[in-house]
Amino acid sequence: MIERVPPRLALWLLKSWGSPYHRESLAGDLIEQYQEGRSRTWCWRQVAVAILAARARSVRAMPWAATCAMLSRLFAEVAAVLALTVIVDQARRAHSLGQMLTESFIGTLAALITMAMVGFLVSTRAGKRKRTPAAISALMLVFGVIALGLGTITWADTLRGGADPVSICSSGY
Repeated sequence: MIERVPPRLALWLLKSWGSPYHRESLAGDLIEQYQEGRSRTWCWRQVAVAILAARARSVRAMPWAATCAMLSRLFAEVAAVLALTVIVDQARRAHSLGQMLTESFIGTLAALITMAMVGFLVSTRAGKRKRTPAAISALMLVFGVIALGLGTITWADTLRGGADPVSICSSGY
């Protein structure tokens, strides 16, 4: 019988970012459940929940100013990634730079860039009082995992079996 091994990256993330009090027992339970037939999706979901729960506990223990700085930094990062997503999406839909630069696109992009800059400025101002690089790094890691997941979903969508590749263009072009 072949022994099923959960994703190594998931186990590493759990051991690196999970609760320091429960990470070994959580990893053991995760491996056991995975070997009994649970899916990779289930495994990743459990790891994400465990990391978020551990990080939520550390956020609750932080002073208010550090929490404000961390949340504004997260807000800035989300706005920046959304701006990049809007640019990539618009580039996929348009055939030229002229078609890409619509009024709604420029307005959305300007709003997202403004939100990112305001969030960054608030985080640096609030961060001068007390720095919390560990908490910010943890949230950046979670944000990175989510972004990678979304990228994987987008990539998987382009590989639909038997279907023509997704094309926004009409057949007349």
